[in-house]
Amino acid sequence: MKKHMKKIASVLTVASILGTSVITPFNALSEIPVKAAVSATAPIYTAPTEFPAYKEFSKTNVSVYLPLIEFYGVYLEIDMTKLSNGYGLQVKLPDGTTKTQYSTTAAGVSEKMYIDVLSQEYTKNTRISINVISPAAKIVEQNDVALTGADFIGDAEKGLQDFGQKVYNLYQNQMFVTLATGITAADVDAAENAALTVEESSEKFRLMNLLNEAHQQFDTLTYIKIKQQNEVARKAVNELFTNNTPTSGTIKSTLTQSAFDAAKTLVNQLIDSTQKTAMLADLQQAQNLLKASSVSLTVAPFQLGKDNYVTGQFSGDVAKISLTVNGGTEGVKVGVTPSVLKYYAKNVILKDTDDVLLTAYDTKGTVLGTKKVTVEKQVVTTGSIDSITPFKIGTDNYVTGKYSGDVAKISLTVNGVEGTKVGVTPPDLKYYAKGVILKDTDIVKLTAYDVTGKVLDTETVTIAKQVVTSGFITSIAPFKIGTDNYITGQYTGDVAKISLTVNGVEGVKVPVTPSAIKYYAKTVILNTTDKAVLTAYDINGKVLDTETVSTTK
Repeated sequence: MKKHMKKIASVLTVASILGTSVITPFNALSEIPVKAAVSATAPIYTAPTEFPAYKEFSKTNVSVYLPLIEFYGVYLEIDMTKLSNGYGLQVKLPDGTTKTQYSTTAAGVSEKMYIDVLSQEYTKNTRISINVISPAAKIVEQNDVALTGADFIGDAEKGLQDFGQKVYNLYQNQMFVTLATGITAADVDAAENAALTVEESSEKFRLMNLLNEAHQQFDTLTYIKIKQQNEVARKAVNELFTNNTPTSGTIKSTLTQSAFDAAKTLVNQLIDSTQKTAMLADLQQAQNLLKASSVSLTVAPFQLGKDNYVTGQFSGDVAKISLTVNGGTEGVKVGVTPSVLKYYAKNVILKDTDDVLLTAYDTKGTVLGTKKVTVEKQVVTTGSIDSITPFKIGTDNYVTGKYSGDVAKISLTVNGVEGTKVGVTPPDLKYYAKGVILKDTDIVKLTAYDVTGKVLDTETVTIAKQVVTSGFITSIAPFKIGTDNYITGQYTGDVAKISLTVNGVEGVKVPVTPSAIKYYAKTVILNTTDKAVLTAYDINGKVLDTETVSTTK
């Protein structure tokens, strides 16, 4: 009579919800697992103290005369093989009744005593005595505890009260028809987990049937809830798109990020399913379109022969850009700096007929937008060096002159060695040459370039021979300490500046006014013993003459 319980999965699931398999346990639908919410009208469970026989068993060598006792669901079977003819067994049952049977065969011949025990009730401490009696009904072998209730019911009481109450808590009332309000998967799981530790019994079987029924009702209610949640989420996703149709490939012009986020929240609350996967894909499409709608790309025309980079400006979440020429292989994606587009294209855009497309991406590699790049024909530049002033060695610091046209930079080449290219200021040419043109035999050329580095003109620089300068201090008035402020005198020749050296310390060089010498000395010549020397220089700083200044008081 052993009954096999209907098993409940330890994790509740509902199969084929909305036409697809669910891969997330239902307890993911509920709140954080909590203690069962017990209805105020939930039945109170009281575990029974006695149970009908449920466990099957076979016990050997119980006593000298009891080699085997068995129970398989209905009858208690006692082996009487060791009893001699006329000897018997006296069995006292839990309800107080006594069953007696005498052997009708010789010892060693198979014979059994059968007792129907279906009507008996047991606790685990119940004792069943099986005494061996003589033909005169006297006890030959006394076995007061041949069997106990535990043999028939095990530890049926253990955990039963807790399990039973958890099952009862699932119902609204003692009619056991309607689930209690607010029941969650955690509550059903709690009852199922409690059942795992309870010994099999008819009472457990009854409770398991109630639990199975609650399970089925919960699955049905969950199915309805999931279906409703999917429908609400799908409607919210559809409403992001034109005509409420994701396959339109366009979003509503009025769509905002907050509306998108609200739809995404609804989808994220769903359990995993093929429907949720499809909705997530539609959400990704909507997000990409929304991002793209907020991106603005402005690209400057690319001029062949002049520009090295495709440049422009952007707004929005652009992270990288690429360039595709004539529909060929897309170039490497490169990062951008805020608001600035810049992509090296000198070696990929070669003709003004090239079809050039710039593509913008976000951080995830999603295309945010594309922009066609206008390619302009190469501009032919012209320019010329119109004049160069002869360079005077020892006098001039710069090569100077004039230019016209598209000259952007110039360089100086001395004896075949070209110097750095420097910019020009229209319409003047000016290149520092004091340290590079050293002899009147140097071969010097000035070269003009356009903005791309193309040579526009080259001209030879004429070098004037160095002029030999001379000059003299012709007179110096004696300096009266405490009276005079300046040293004064006269000069002749190419004197441009003078300096005063007092006691070996030279002062600043100051210009002269032809043909007078005048140098402030009040604060530097203080004693008649000071040694004062006046020095004359030409325009290049060459010393022309030196004279001593006499001092008096």
